[in-house]
Amino acid sequence: MRNMFRLSGAVMAHPTRSVEAERLAGLDPQGRLRVVLDPEPEGPPTALRTAAAAWAAVDHGATHHLVLQDDVLLAEGFFEHVAVAAEAALDDAIAFYANWNSRNGAAVRAAALAGAAWAAALDEYAPCVALMLPARMAAGYGASAAGDDAGWPYDVLMHRYLKASGTRLRISVPNTVEHAGLPSIAGNSGHGLRRSALFTGVAPDPDRIRSGCAALSVVPFIKHGSAQVAVRTGNGWEYLEAERHLLRSGWSARTVRRDFESVVAGTGLPREAAWNTWVAAFVLGTAQGRHATSAPAADAALRTLGPGGVCDELSPAQVEALVAPLHELARTALAAGRAAARGPRPRVSAMAGQRDVTAVTGADGQFARALGGLLADLGNTVRHVPGPVTASDIAGCTRLVHLAHGEPAGQGAPEMTVRHVLDAARTAGVRRLVYAVEATATACGGDTVVPERFRPEPPPGAAGLDRWQEEESVRRWAGPGEEQDTVVPARTMARSATVLRYAEPVGAHVPTATVTADWILRAWTRRELPLEADRRHQLVDIRDLASAVHAALTVDAAGPRLVHVASAVHDEAAWAAQVVAVTRRTARTVHRLGTDAAPGSRRPILDTDLTGTVLDWKPTAPLAAGLRAQAQWLAYDTECC
Repeated sequence: MRNMFRLSGAVMAHPTRSVEAERLAGLDPQGRLRVVLDPEPEGPPTALRTAAAAWAAVDHGATHHLVLQDDVLLAEGFFEHVAVAAEAALDDAIAFYANWNSRNGAAVRAAALAGAAWAAALDEYAPCVALMLPARMAAGYGASAAGDDAGWPYDVLMHRYLKASGTRLRISVPNTVEHAGLPSIAGNSGHGLRRSALFTGVAPDPDRIRSGCAALSVVPFIKHGSAQVAVRTGNGWEYLEAERHLLRSGWSARTVRRDFESVVAGTGLPREAAWNTWVAAFVLGTAQGRHATSAPAADAALRTLGPGGVCDELSPAQVEALVAPLHELARTALAAGRAAARGPRPRVSAMAGQRDVTAVTGADGQFARALGGLLADLGNTVRHVPGPVTASDIAGCTRLVHLAHGEPAGQGAPEMTVRHVLDAARTAGVRRLVYAVEATATACGGDTVVPERFRPEPPPGAAGLDRWQEEESVRRWAGPGEEQDTVVPARTMARSATVLRYAEPVGAHVPTATVTADWILRAWTRRELPLEADRRHQLVDIRDLASAVHAALTVDAAGPRLVHVASAVHDEAAWAAQVVAVTRRTARTVHRLGTDAAPGSRRPILDTDLTGTVLDWKPTAPLAAGLRAQAQWLAYDTECC
């Protein structure tokens, strides 16, 4: 293979940085890199134009094509490393850099702690700062990108291109490329200080490069000041908050927090930065357990964990000041996690002693599965029932949650209408039922403010009538006049049912037919966000929705009730600004005239005065984190557009 390897390459640059690009290209002793300049330097700031040209510049006879951005530093021995890497992974895409606050940077960090030379990429944008593709894939990308007029970022399009072709992306451990710290021309300056997750300045020994990728199943990371964990499942990767991972894994978050407090007392470290560093490093230690290694790059990888997590919230000087103390804290937490993994695990699962089984149904299966997972984290034993529901499907379930969002009211599959779900629940012996429905303008009859009570008569319009009939069916199912089932053995508790109307949902896996989802997609793809005068956005984080459903399932009361659930209300400009902040800060908003308002874009405001009293519930989830999770899910984990 070494004799067959033929490299061509490009340094992509804006004309204002042509000198730096020529200097970088000149570092290749064989002169295989050419400088490719932005063909439209006065156009909107984007890497797409230059990237398409750079990937199309594949030399005839080349086996691989390397594209570097102009603002990088190369490790000693970089070009030899490139050749050996191509030999080790002939058909793979190979990245030589991953950002320290990215999911892929976390994979590099975990692989280094495991002593591996490669990390397989997670679901995220492809790290394109320094990327090599097989020549056929490089040539194909140019055509693919040219045919995509949606405006997605270059690195997201590359991720989708590689995924669609089945090309594996591996990342060098350690990275052999580092950011040089020049200002971003593509509009990424708002992302803060950009650094490699692990750059040692010297390419690894060639013998190590020939080994395989690390087999990772748990990858903790800190992104935008929040500790998260990627967990491998049968369907890919799931991303959840670090404390939820602790709960699922049987570790006591209270104990982890207590140990943290004893270590950081009197240090003066910023509390959130310190806690997120601690819990991420602790999870990393538990994931390693008895397989801990003393690989030479392991400690260097740990050094970037905490600073990378706060790089977009603090100034470069503030980040630099935290590098050493957060590194020491991460070392201590990693050791604590390793020690905990070697000892007996204190089982603290919230599901301990739980007898009742909760069925979660609804036509929108992805949303239902996500909500079911959150309910399980709250201590419920959950059975997800996709598609049509029969009594046999929910046999043994004493509780049922039906998400009505997935089908138009009254128009679902015959076996999935509310009447069929209620009949199945009655026959199966369900005692507690939650009918959760998103409050839309049409279903609420055009009301601007919806009172928190059952309507005595239907609102105008077919959609309002259908929804009213469904809510009435749920109310009667648990009402005093409803006949009790004689087939199922009698239960001591009467049936209870809750109609739970919720505001526009926010978070990963929520339905995409919302104003927020539309704005996110527009911001990602460089389209204007249309704003409407005087519109307000009442929103609910999916985690708050799950906790409200849990409260409705467990409240000690019989009969029917109706509650409204929301996390917060924002005005038009404030919510649009938050969307822009978590996607592309260069996104533009435009005010739409009242006569141009999109049909159904104005949702009613739900009166929530009774919810806290009836359910003893209040919202607790940070909505900004849910919005960020939704933005990342739409970009990396689904291809809805």
